[in-house]
Amino acid sequence: MKKFVSAVLSLVLALSVFYYPTTPVSAASNASGTVVFSGSTSVNPLIQALGEAFMKKNPNIKIVEQNVTGSGAGIKDATSASTTVDFGMSSRNLTTDEAAVLNKVQICLDGLAVVVNKKNPIEEISPAQLYKIYTRDSASLNWNQITGSFSTSVKVAPFGREAGSGTRSCFEDFFKVDYGTALPSGYDVNLDGSLASTGVMQTSVQNNSGAIGYMSLGDMDESKVKALKVEGVEPSKYTVADGTYAIKRPFLLVYNKTKTITPAAQAFLDFISSADGQSIIDKMGFVKNNLVRVKATGITLSSATLSVKPGSTGTVIANVVPADTDNKKVTFSSSNTAVATVSSTGVVKGIKAGTAVVTVKTTDGSNISKTCLVTVENPVTSVKLNKTKADVKVGKTVELKAAINPSAASNKTVIWTSSNPSVATVSLSGVVTGKKAGKVKITVTTVSGKKTAVCEVTVTK
Repeated sequence: MKKFVSAVLSLVLALSVFYYPTTPVSAASNASGTVVFSGSTSVNPLIQALGEAFMKKNPNIKIVEQNVTGSGAGIKDATSASTTVDFGMSSRNLTTDEAAVLNKVQICLDGLAVVVNKKNPIEEISPAQLYKIYTRDSASLNWNQITGSFSTSVKVAPFGREAGSGTRSCFEDFFKVDYGTALPSGYDVNLDGSLASTGVMQTSVQNNSGAIGYMSLGDMDESKVKALKVEGVEPSKYTVADGTYAIKRPFLLVYNKTKTITPAAQAFLDFISSADGQSIIDKMGFVKNNLVRVKATGITLSSATLSVKPGSTGTVIANVVPADTDNKKVTFSSSNTAVATVSSTGVVKGIKAGTAVVTVKTTDGSNISKTCLVTVENPVTSVKLNKTKADVKVGKTVELKAAINPSAASNKTVIWTSSNPSVATVSLSGVVTGKKAGKVKITVTTVSGKKTAVCEVTVTK
């Protein structure tokens, strides 16, 4: 039921994307001036990126950020009728009282990632575990009480955001709405810190092996911190868009209802809704307007067959198509692990001689698979003939025999050739027939390993 409600809320938010006031002001083609923003530290990096691209196309308009200290600051600045701020940046929805005073423009959605130090082995967390962490004295809680993955006790170090932060409001709303139990008043007293910005949160978690925190998914740097699955769902712009990931919030630009949007400010809003603006939103990992999930239509493999030796490895490289498929993750499995195993990244290891089929499957629900036939061979290391020299008369035969080493080689097939068939020929089984007087070299070559041995044959009348 909670996930259903979450999905419905996502639909409502999606339908409200880019809500403009009743009488929007059209931007003049020669607009100029300054557009001033204040507020959310989560929204600000996106506005900076959008602003940089916008100013390249509109050199007469300057984008300025000030008082970037949290959503509360942006909402407060925008509420003032005498403000010089064009837009307050908010990473939370407006309260009823705020909505009575302010208009809002939803520029995108954002997921709130629960992040831990990259050394932490935990991969997912439940709302109940999160609640336990954020409501209990952190000094008495170790990670091995949360997950058995830790072999030693590591102190849980929960970090939160400062009062007035839109990010904090979103995190608290998750417990109140989705989990059904609000965090108690004063819970933040027992945290390791109530941090003032998204950047400080990321740095704090990165530098503390026991840390856990929460931050904007779009602003998160995967090289510095690790995002956890929540309720088994990985945070991504697509799971935020379809409502399967529960911790999410809108990114809003707000302004006083009594304030007239300047042509320069309207030009910036128009840029956000343009293809260029939406591309920036998408590339930064935020949920752009009308986001549509693209499922896989096929898998291409580096090869349909692969040969390896016992103890050696080879790799099956899989590419999911089309290129803009949002979930390119695949799974690998072997039909016969006694012959060959395969890792989660497609590395195949030969175990013993035989064949196995490696199956690659998509994980986005498209149920597409592709197979690679793996042959594990005991390779030939050498070949030896029963004779290195032989004599044969014209019209007569002499038989050569090849001994393969090792005797347990998987492929003992050999190819016989004569250096001069007019002097002597050789059959598929190594029988040499003299044709005319002379000398000739008979060579045997193994198919496996291309090993050779030679016999010099003299043909006499």
